[in-house]
Amino acid sequence: MYISNITIDGFRNINHLDLSLDPKRNLIFGMNGVGKTSVLEAIFLLSFGKSFLTRKKNEMLNHSAEEFIIRLHSRKQDLVSSISSSFKSKLSLFLDDKKTSIFEINKYLYPVFFSSSDYNLYIESKPFSRKMIDRFIFGVDTLYIKHLLRYNNILKQKNSLLKSNRNKPELDSWNKVFCDLSLNLVGIKMKFVDRLNMEIKEKFGRNLRIGYKPSFDCPEQTLESFFSRLDSVKLSELKYQRSLIGPHLDSFDIFLDNEPLRVYSSGEKKINLLLIYIAFIEMFKKNNHEYPVFMLDDFDTAIDSRNIDYLVRSYPDMQVIATSVNRNTRFENLIELKKEN
Repeated sequence: MYISNITIDGFRNINHLDLSLDPKRNLIFGMNGVGKTSVLEAIFLLSFGKSFLTRKKNEMLNHSAEEFIIRLHSRKQDLVSSISSSFKSKLSLFLDDKKTSIFEINKYLYPVFFSSSDYNLYIESKPFSRKMIDRFIFGVDTLYIKHLLRYNNILKQKNSLLKSNRNKPELDSWNKVFCDLSLNLVGIKMKFVDRLNMEIKEKFGRNLRIGYKPSFDCPEQTLESFFSRLDSVKLSELKYQRSLIGPHLDSFDIFLDNEPLRVYSSGEKKINLLLIYIAFIEMFKKNNHEYPVFMLDDFDTAIDSRNIDYLVRSYPDMQVIATSVNRNTRFENLIELKKEN
């Protein structure tokens, strides 16, 4: 899987940009503010229907444009697919010029994004770590996001019910549906984390692991125990008018030598988080029989030259799209962006 070219119009500070990409290693370099990260954000948006920087899509619209349009061509084995998006009042996604969803696009394009600027958030922030794991699972289980979206819809309706202070029997009925969806998500997450931890151990042989703690915190992962736990917090949920437990509040912590990774130095944090990403890439390859596209923002502050050499040596067939303020000859394809973009 690799991207052969991308065209961007009216996105962020990019008026128009047309790039050809190498199947192996690409470096987009130039001064700050020329749109390097915006290229990665555009690819991410096409893949997941959202940005890694903001929820508000109108913030991604160029100040002089009424619409942004992004189009790329992705090659998977011998199949070339056109993937595009447009945003005016709402975002639309297209596969070969037919309106589609991220579930279909996932079959032809899946990027793994690693940033030097916000890596700490994925270690210390529960919402960010949940997003990281959600994206990882989606990479090896396309249906996972459908389960998650259904859960989020029920969660929204349940919270609306709690705010209206409806009667107890109606809340019990919603809690039964809520438990069923929650148990399914918790099971998927547990299996994924176990697989990823096994991959980390086999690949790197170090005491690095992800700890998963469901917010239900039940001795047994059964519908009965989930429902009993929900029943125990019912009065508190009615008081605070929102759901106080559920997969939307699960915790993922990274441990190195049985200590939380957050207590280590910034260098240790970066390299060990990168190892987790590489372990996921191995999982993705085994599951999908191909590599994802690996995107590294501000790569030379994210990882040192020794680890760049490791990536180049160990993954010669994986497309890497990196950004930097500096030119670097380790990359086959060097793309300089200037202010006029």
